[in-house]
Amino acid sequence: MGQRSPLVTLAATAVGLVAFLVVNSTQTGNPTTASNPAPTATPQGTVIPSESPTTPPPTVPQTPTKPASTAPAKPPAVYAGRTNEREASLAIATKGERAAAYVCDGRSLEAWLVGTYRNGQLVLRSKSGERLTAAITNNTATGTFTLSGRTLRFAIGKAGPPAGLYRARNSTSTIGWIVLPDGKQVGVDNDGTPAPAPPLDTTTRAASVNGVPVTARAIVGDETF
Repeated sequence: MGQRSPLVTLAATAVGLVAFLVVNSTQTGNPTTASNPAPTATPQGTVIPSESPTTPPPTVPQTPTKPASTAPAKPPAVYAGRTNEREASLAIATKGERAAAYVCDGRSLEAWLVGTYRNGQLVLRSKSGERLTAAITNNTATGTFTLSGRTLRFAIGKAGPPAGLYRARNSTSTIGWIVLPDGKQVGVDNDGTPAPAPPLDTTTRAASVNGVPVTARAIVGDETF
């Protein structure tokens, strides 16, 4: 290998120095690029969920509750009279949708009945099987009473006090009275052997049964016998 001249060596050194300075100025002249890396690119096809304001559920309008219709309660009433053929007397007391009745002939025949009073119709039964049905219109009760296969018909009017239906009990007897609109009384004292009832003081509702005083109560229709 031949030896290079000093001039060639000096020129090569100068070129290398200039190249070094150029490279160094390039690397240090844009410090911002080095200290602030470029933002990361979002891959295509990636769905970025967007934040949307929360939507409240729709408000369902409230339908106002319609108050239940309530029919006015029927006032208590008493109907009293005789059957069409005058075989017996009867009184019917009604209160609301309940009713009670008493049928007697003042000697030995009698029956206490209870039941319903709805839509103007009475349906009553006794414990021993008697049945009374009637319709009430224009202050008159019209119907039938069935006793041991025998049917008694009646049409009796509304009656005010002291007319009405009364009942008393003591240790041995049950006594029933029907006070008719004309003031007459019909009743049975039943201690196992039916007999005519003693007179009833309609003012004090007091009576004497075999010398023992009893106090009667007015039957209003919602009793159970």
